[in-house]
Amino acid sequence: MKNVVSVLRNGGVPLTWVWTLGILLVAAGMTGPVASAHAVVGERVFPATLTFDDPGVADELPLVFNSLPGPQGITDSLSLGYAKTLTRRFGLVVGTDYQQIEPASGPPLRGWDNWTLGAAYQLYKIPSTESIGLVQLTDTFGGSGSSAIGSSGSVYTPEFAFGQGFGFLPFSLRDLTPFAITGAISENIPSSSALAPRVLNWDFSLQYSIPYLQDFVRYEGIGAPFNNMVPIVEIPMQTCLNANCPGGTTGDIDPGLIWIGHYLQWGIELELPINAASGNRPGIVVGVDFYFDDLFPKTLGAPLFGDRA
Repeated sequence: MKNVVSVLRNGGVPLTWVWTLGILLVAAGMTGPVASAHAVVGERVFPATLTFDDPGVADELPLVFNSLPGPQGITDSLSLGYAKTLTRRFGLVVGTDYQQIEPASGPPLRGWDNWTLGAAYQLYKIPSTESIGLVQLTDTFGGSGSSAIGSSGSVYTPEFAFGQGFGFLPFSLRDLTPFAITGAISENIPSSSALAPRVLNWDFSLQYSIPYLQDFVRYEGIGAPFNNMVPIVEIPMQTCLNANCPGGTTGDIDPGLIWIGHYLQWGIELELPINAASGNRPGIVVGVDFYFDDLFPKTLGAPLFGDRA
């Protein structure tokens, strides 16, 4: 769940703490092979994208730090999420974010945003074509955050997310098989149009898996830590559906890298706004995702009901 976001330039958690934590997490995850669970379909591992939902129902704990200069000032955010499977195909998600907004004039605003609770169902996993998809419905509860950041209105969001690997291509096109795409289509439906507009979210990523290249195409001799990296470009977009929307379509293009470990992944991306309404300077997003299904396969990482093997 990636619509939950900051910490921090003044009075929050120092940014150096974020980088120190990231270095420690990388060191902790440098041992072991690529994850054997999580969003895996056939030979394909789909890493969790940093700016929108990935297509797998899983047990995970994602943390994402985001800093983006916008038309109204600089917004820093730290999102906290947790996903828990009830069965192999059905799970719950919960999350929120801490934000600090530094407007062009006036004092900064900081506090917790509203809490989000949702349910996700794995529609399909097709190993032979490396295809995966899910549907999800979330509710962001109005009034559950701080008065400075949170809204008094609730927002309901139905969503479809998908992933498609290129491993089904014929042998003559084997050099393209490390590529994959993922995407998510959702709509934010507010409880009151006076408090928030209806927004269509359409998000995509193009990724190239170096682990897939070396394990299933040909070994290129790429060593650690680069052998577990996935170069990626994420394109999170939002289109306001109200007739009087001031911004129209906003979003950014985010090139970066994701490193996949056995117990966690980390990633970093540059955020490049597509227009002035999206932002006036590049931003940055850094994330880490703990794979509870690999960390605690018999307890916290196992479904509550059904097969726990």
